[in-house]
Amino acid sequence: MKQLVAFELRKILIVRVWVAMAACLAIAAVYFTDHYPSGMNSILAVEKKKPELVAAHIGPVQADLAGKYAFRLKEEYAETSIGTDEEKLYRILEQKYASAAYRADLFNKSLTQLSQKKMQLEPQKAEAPYLYNDAAKKLSMMEKVDPPGFYVTRDWEQLFLFISGSPGPGPLFIGFVIALALAPLYSGEAGYRMDALILSSRHGRRRIVAAKLTAGWLFTAGWVTVFYGICALLSCLPFRFIGWNAPLNSHYLFDETPYALNQLQGFLLQYLIALTAASAFFLLTALISAAFKSSMSSLGLALTMVVIPLISFPGLLGKMMLLFPAKVMWSRSLIDQYMSYNLFNTPVLYLPMALIVMAVLAAIVMPLIPKAFERRLKV
Repeated sequence: MKQLVAFELRKILIVRVWVAMAACLAIAAVYFTDHYPSGMNSILAVEKKKPELVAAHIGPVQADLAGKYAFRLKEEYAETSIGTDEEKLYRILEQKYASAAYRADLFNKSLTQLSQKKMQLEPQKAEAPYLYNDAAKKLSMMEKVDPPGFYVTRDWEQLFLFISGSPGPGPLFIGFVIALALAPLYSGEAGYRMDALILSSRHGRRRIVAAKLTAGWLFTAGWVTVFYGICALLSCLPFRFIGWNAPLNSHYLFDETPYALNQLQGFLLQYLIALTAASAFFLLTALISAAFKSSMSSLGLALTMVVIPLISFPGLLGKMMLLFPAKVMWSRSLIDQYMSYNLFNTPVLYLPMALIVMAVLAAIVMPLIPKAFERRLKV
């Protein structure tokens, strides 16, 4: 079986797939290096120049410093302002601190509003149980999250924007490479009349079909891991992974997250989400490949699934499309804010709901793949 899987992996890793992966990683390298500090234009540059000064401000917002620096919010954007490096250094630090204080104030106000909303819904608990349960669950989760503080997390912010943002290039790159590599997984055999030979051989119906699935998943897992790993190194390694243990809501991307995680935990969670969604996407691609004899048709449909998340759908359809594998690969949207589904008057968060749907989808699609491929002998 190992030899069969290795053989199928070699068939997947053809030149065009290597070129596509290299191109995606090259674009990632250009993106991250382009966002490295150039002069005194980033809090990362401030931290490098005055680490002791920045370290003295790190942590939860202090009321006296927040009041002292509040005037900076009314000034121009500090990173692009005119002045000497020394002037910009203090300007950037103070404006970033004032911004953190402002976001902490908004966070505390939203908690107060949530508490009031829960109290208002309490008399209607019997008539509208979901609304009350949802408000109570959101309040309970948000109370476990600390208000935003001041931390140096610019490197992580750029990483999340690229690999899991919506819209962002990372999920598109992952989906594009999977579609390009795995759309011909089964349909490619038709071009050489190998499909009939495989299915009529003693081990074809089970071992070879299973080997293709195993090889396809190994490729998918490897590509997602390599992509996330290299992006993390490009974004954070030059800055010593500074801020890895800062709360996830330390920057604006996760202001409303209900998850009490740090940056590294948030990255690992998004990686696991992307890996799960990419695996489900691979299974759908494999099903399409098994059902069609034309590799071009399989590739066209697989690429269509990749770009579906770029289309906005209204109402219930839009909420259902949020559970589509290619959409779930935009993993930041699953944890950057509180969002729930009504399941028998019980609020189920977007993250667990998406993972449940991916598991159910895999359980349904996997048995259909060999059946779809076996139809080749009957057509």
